[in-house]
Amino acid sequence: MAATDRAKLYFDLGSAQLPATAAGDLGGVLSALQAKADSKARISGFHDESGSAATNAELAKQRAQAVQHWLQEQGIAAERIELDKPTVTEGGGDAREARRVEVSIE
Repeated sequence: MAATDRAKLYFDLGSAQLPATAAGDLGGVLSALQAKADSKARISGFHDESGSAATNAELAKQRAQAVQHWLQEQGIAAERIELDKPTVTEGGGDAREARRVEVSIE
């Protein structure tokens, strides 16, 4: 598998459990992190504006932390992983976009 510097994971409604596809979704990012020891992963959780803003932000944070923990379990040091503040997804579009976590390599 070729290394990639970006990944998106889509979570189930109301859930912070990693999707079944997580290992495959994150494989390229993991390879990129392993290949370049001075690189960092930036993890961003997203949510929409429906329901409680505080609850949604907390769920987006928990999803990002689930990805963070997975990377750490694969041997990536905690100091190489940065979590962004949860971001609100605006506009209509695909509802699952509001339940995503994005990972980028810097």
